[in-house]
Amino acid sequence: MATRAQKAAMVDALSDQLAAAPLSIVSGFANLSVADQQALRSQIRAQGATLRVIKNSLAALAANKAGIQGLDALLAGQSAFTFSGEDVTAAARVLRDFSQQHPTVEIRGGALNGEVLDGDRVLRLAAIPGREQLNAEVVWAIGSPISNLVHTLDGLISGLVFALQERVDQLQAAEGGA
Repeated sequence: MATRAQKAAMVDALSDQLAAAPLSIVSGFANLSVADQQALRSQIRAQGATLRVIKNSLAALAANKAGIQGLDALLAGQSAFTFSGEDVTAAARVLRDFSQQHPTVEIRGGALNGEVLDGDRVLRLAAIPGREQLNAEVVWAIGSPISNLVHTLDGLISGLVFALQERVDQLQAAEGGA
């Protein structure tokens, strides 16, 4: 059993994580095997995020200390916190996909930059494409008009070259017949 000082240190550490992470997701899990828990942790870690199982009472104290009001309403039963990394929505996508395969995992809600979200809003965040896909779409959107212009100019220039060649052939034929 943790001492009062150890619990205070855990609350401080969790409070710092809540304040630092752009997105913190509270999920519940029941009857999830150790192997499945390890699989979930490794999938979340691969996205640069972390998953921590915390006692609800300590989590409520940490949320209040971090200035996040209302997060304690999400804490009931077994609770886990997922703290996002650089790609804010990646952790939400991993949890969404994992909860679809394991119905005992429940996304209860979370906090986005200090604002409490319900489970539906976290799932809507999970629907946002990742940073790499968004970057690719921006590059495509910028490059597409340029590419279309190049193809149009290429077609015009090719048409001009063919027309000039046809005229040269006509002139050569007229000189040869004269």
